[in-house]
Amino acid sequence: MIATIEGMVSEKLSGSVVVELGGIGYEVVVPVSDWGSVAQGGSAKFYIYEHIREDSHQLFGFSARADKELFILLLSVNGVGPKVAMQVMSAASGDRLRSAIASGDSSLFKNVSGVGKKTAERIMIELKNKVGVSGEGAIEIAGVEVASGDPAYQALIGLGYKPAQAATAVAAIPADITNEQERVKLALKNI
Repeated sequence: MIATIEGMVSEKLSGSVVVELGGIGYEVVVPVSDWGSVAQGGSAKFYIYEHIREDSHQLFGFSARADKELFILLLSVNGVGPKVAMQVMSAASGDRLRSAIASGDSSLFKNVSGVGKKTAERIMIELKNKVGVSGEGAIEIAGVEVASGDPAYQALIGLGYKPAQAATAVAAIPADITNEQERVKLALKNI
């Protein structure tokens, strides 16, 4: 299994790039944001998802490991294949997608080719509790930015509170409170 590919981008095709590595050119399907950020002739590294079928072998690449993981989560949704998942990944940044899914904001999916109302709802329902808690970076929910790995936020989500409620409660905790147990207690009081 190919985990990463790093090499020179020899060509930029429609929706994909060719990465030269050891004299072999690998065509890698990438999201729009990654396609725009690499330069032909420059070097690039992609985290790879291999999609192998009887009649094809495709490589899907992402500049961030978290984006690859989100892509794999999208593939776990019934009715979402690699092509549709890549369309979703091209609609917005990974952080924005996680935030939209966690907060139940399906408006982001309205203009995504191959994603109808039912598919968007299925993505929201099936992934709501799986995204936004990767432990990396911050997510924005209902206009409030919160660290996705924050123990107080994670505790509230684990107790069944909605991401928007949890984010608002955690944002109201004074910055000088650093003890995890105290933060969880205050977050519960804030709800």
